[in-house]
Amino acid sequence: MPSSSLPDPVRRLIADHIDSVPELEAVLLLRDHAEHDWTPSEAGQRLYVSTTVANHVLAKLAERGFLSKGESGYRYAASAELGKAVDQLAAAYAHHLVEVTRMIHQKPPPSIRQFADAFRFRKDK
Repeated sequence: MPSSSLPDPVRRLIADHIDSVPELEAVLLLRDHAEHDWTPSEAGQRLYVSTTVANHVLAKLAERGFLSKGESGYRYAASAELGKAVDQLAAAYAHHLVEVTRMIHQKPPPSIRQFADAFRFRKDK
């Protein structure tokens, strides 16, 4: 199944909000355990990344609206619309892991996307 065959909400979610496989897996982990508050250390152990990487990933996902941060850690907190796209992403990842990860790996790094965005013409309101 080519990445263009993935549902549009999944492709948009990856294009707009998921920059790495650890981010994807963190979203899915916290979604699957929505009742649990996750510290960066706990998440790092489950995701097989360092606490430093896990802390960065969780903070970025919170900025993007996937998670909320409380006193005892991070918790899944996506809006209904975002949650629906995450549900579709989870299904796509479970059945088409290679295509989903390929799409993530083919994205340009965030710094290149930010640089390119600086040159986009925007209409004045």
